[in-house]
Amino acid sequence: MNLEEKVTSIRLFPKLLLSFLLVLAPLYVIGVQINMSGSKNVKQEIEDSLSSRADLYMEMLDNDLESILFSLQDFVVNDDALGLGMAVSVMSDMEKTQAILRLKERMDNLSRSSNFIKEAAISIPLIDRTISSNADSITDFDREQFQGLLQKVSPRDMPFLQWQDRLFIPLVYPPGSMGIPPLFVVAVEISKPELNSTLARFSNKGGGVMLVGLSDNQVIASAFDIPDELYAKRSELMKESKGNSLQTVTIEGDSYLVAREDSDTSGMSLIMYVPAKNVNPALQTHRYWLIVLSIASAIIVIIFSIGIYRMIHRPLIRLLHSFRRIEKGELNLTLQYPLKDEFGYLYGRFNAMAKQLNILVHEVYEQKYRAQLSELRHLQSQINPHFLYNTYFILYRMAQLEDNENVIRLTKHLGEYFQFITRDGAEEVSLEKEIHHARTYTEIQTIRFSPRIEANFGDLPEGLENRLVPRLILQPIIENAYNHSLEKKSKGGWLNVEMDVYGEHLVITVEDNGQQLTPDKLEEMRNRLQSYDEPAESTGMLNVHRRLKIKYGETGGLRLSTGERGGLKVEIVIPLGEVNQ
Repeated sequence: MNLEEKVTSIRLFPKLLLSFLLVLAPLYVIGVQINMSGSKNVKQEIEDSLSSRADLYMEMLDNDLESILFSLQDFVVNDDALGLGMAVSVMSDMEKTQAILRLKERMDNLSRSSNFIKEAAISIPLIDRTISSNADSITDFDREQFQGLLQKVSPRDMPFLQWQDRLFIPLVYPPGSMGIPPLFVVAVEISKPELNSTLARFSNKGGGVMLVGLSDNQVIASAFDIPDELYAKRSELMKESKGNSLQTVTIEGDSYLVAREDSDTSGMSLIMYVPAKNVNPALQTHRYWLIVLSIASAIIVIIFSIGIYRMIHRPLIRLLHSFRRIEKGELNLTLQYPLKDEFGYLYGRFNAMAKQLNILVHEVYEQKYRAQLSELRHLQSQINPHFLYNTYFILYRMAQLEDNENVIRLTKHLGEYFQFITRDGAEEVSLEKEIHHARTYTEIQTIRFSPRIEANFGDLPEGLENRLVPRLILQPIIENAYNHSLEKKSKGGWLNVEMDVYGEHLVITVEDNGQQLTPDKLEEMRNRLQSYDEPAESTGMLNVHRRLKIKYGETGGLRLSTGERGGLKVEIVIPLGEVNQ
């Protein structure tokens, strides 16, 4: 742990954290209590609102149904209905027509008495006619509908009758319990769209409403899509409690707040539900203010801390940052401090230390640079042309055989080879000259080992011809391939050199098909490259790797792997972004 980490973590940070918690903890406790209390009140208001809406709608529906049922009961003593129903044979045509017209007027008045009524009609079998509030007021007797409306309906039970997906409130006179055929049936058809629309106006956002019969749990009307599971569970909701209730129902992990309102007048129950997740957004206001309170508390603590530590913390942090810059090598630092207190003394001592450190580091750097330069030249001097003895022997044999053409070629390449390695002691050459020297060396070896070994050279990437690189970094790698792999092959030898640019790096690949590399052998070679121990005898590959590391640091060097043909694959990595030293 460095100096600034020790000071900030051991001295300042625990104190700041402790102060923060001591100030903020009571505010958080108060805020949480406020949030819990507010959430509870809001939830109670939502539940009360849900129950109130259910009660209001049921009361409104009961009043409308009471009015409709009273109007239907009036037909039991209506002279026109009774006359047409059982004494039409003794009525004159005029009397019969007037009675029908009066019934038509009553149907129209009954239809207009409630928004829920779609149509009011009376069916009289004896005159074989149906008198309704529609435009076609008098129509032929609909026996199928007449029989459908004869089902037993108790006015004080659930008054609705569903027939062919239509909703009716019928009155049969006389009732079937009297054992005589009915004289007439008065029926009011309830508009399902109007009933559903009214239900929808009383529903919460995201919730729904359904009107259920108490006797058979049959859904009479509903608003919005009711979840299938909740729809199927309505019978359980009706059994779990009687009368008015508010329940929480969980279906497949989702919670629903369900309000139920029963009607003793109509024999129906109103079930209104709201998903619990839709209630939660109403509580976000309290959470929002809790967050605001927390942020405000944090800002207050921060301002308080800055005010307390302004005279200590800021000068100390500046001093710590300066130490960090010293660690990064920025030695030309001078700190200014206007006051003559303890920090004034520390800043003065820091400036003196930085000045002295700059002098010492400069001296050490010069010594290190000279040592590296000496090592670089030493490594370069170790790269010797070991193949010359064999090459001179081949030249001797060619002269004996009077193979003048190959003698000319070989001596030309030897001249170029010696010209490159015996020139002045320049540490760097252009990449084009380095590649040309490696080609020259390869041509000499091709003449020597032809036709046992085939050598291929790729093209130099465009724009890199004048790029400066350390001398003799490619030829030793090729020489290593000949000496340790290809020289032993009696035929089919193969050497390939490719040059490619990958991102910010130039990669020169030298691959052969010499001896088959085992994983253990490859790992041993890699370990030798990574070792910092001074070897008893340095190889050309090790020399090149160390020179690249000295030149480019960790981003340069050699990478070893097994090639596609089983031989050694050496990649020379040269960073293109490095500045030449």
